[in-house]
Amino acid sequence: MIEVLWHGRGGQGAFTAARLLGAAASLAEGAHALAFPSFGPERRGAPMRAFTKLSDRPIGDRSAIVRADYVVYLDDTLLGEGWDRELKANGVVLVNSTRTFADDRIISLDADGISAAVLGRPIPNTAFLGALSVLCDRIGLDDVKQAIHQYMPKKLHEKNIAIVEAAREALAGAASSSRTPQGLAAGASDPVAFDSGCAAAPAARVEGALGAASRMDGVRIPALRDGALDPAEFAHTTCFEAGYLVAKNAGWRNMRPVIDAGACTGCLQCYLYCPDGAVYKAPSDSQPAARADVAASAAVRADVDNRATVPAQSAVAVDYDFCKGCGVCVTVCRFGAIAMVAERGESEGGAR
Repeated sequence: MIEVLWHGRGGQGAFTAARLLGAAASLAEGAHALAFPSFGPERRGAPMRAFTKLSDRPIGDRSAIVRADYVVYLDDTLLGEGWDRELKANGVVLVNSTRTFADDRIISLDADGISAAVLGRPIPNTAFLGALSVLCDRIGLDDVKQAIHQYMPKKLHEKNIAIVEAAREALAGAASSSRTPQGLAAGASDPVAFDSGCAAAPAARVEGALGAASRMDGVRIPALRDGALDPAEFAHTTCFEAGYLVAKNAGWRNMRPVIDAGACTGCLQCYLYCPDGAVYKAPSDSQPAARADVAASAAVRADVDNRATVPAQSAVAVDYDFCKGCGVCVTVCRFGAIAMVAERGESEGGAR
């Protein structure tokens, strides 16, 4: 089984890409695919995951992918410590970035740039369909085009196919045997041989592990209560850790608001409309601090490396510890005093 793990943010189209990949890979006779997302009630910009499983037999395992043949990051701010723990042996990481990474398992693709050139705004998902059609022999360009025609609105066909072709061109020559998981050769039809290259359990081990689980065309389907899937482990693989949404930056943001103190008039509309209270009244000689914990002392504030430095003339500032980068403050500012800038550090080298 070939497994693809997608990391994205709400609104980037990770699940759409997962579905299109599954559709493209299942067009051939005898091919099967399964695509599903993992997200909660978070708003646009929140981290989410999607999964695509490809096989030449019916897929009964609907649990989240823990280790994948391909891990795709639609936003490079999501690529952090421990990224290699999600990767199988000989696996490949694809990341939407212009950065250069020291680890040759990571392939950069400027999906934002490619999609922005075609669509006028960065929507990176379909660029990675083109990349995967180069790297994985089970997915062809014609299959991707057909999936786009079948599952996307007609008005989006031409431009998204152009994005796919541009991504393929950008990635030309990147695929090699050292970067392609084993068992992906075109025409592979034996289920055991096909699965063995992707670290899947042989049939005998699956039989022993699943016990009396239900069947579907000879393929056992694990269930939470039959011992094959421990509920605690299932929850761990499908949910983010507790506290994820209250940590600094909370993993939400790929753009941050920056206030031009000279243009700020002190109207406080950004302060009033911020849905998370991340915009606060800045202290000044004539205006007491609205938040005593923020203005307690310069030393305390210096310890919080993410928090904005407040010029004397500023009426407001942003607490980046809890700002989610939604851009509401930019929308309501009538004086152009706030701009969204990229969170990512393009000058950093290597995987973080």
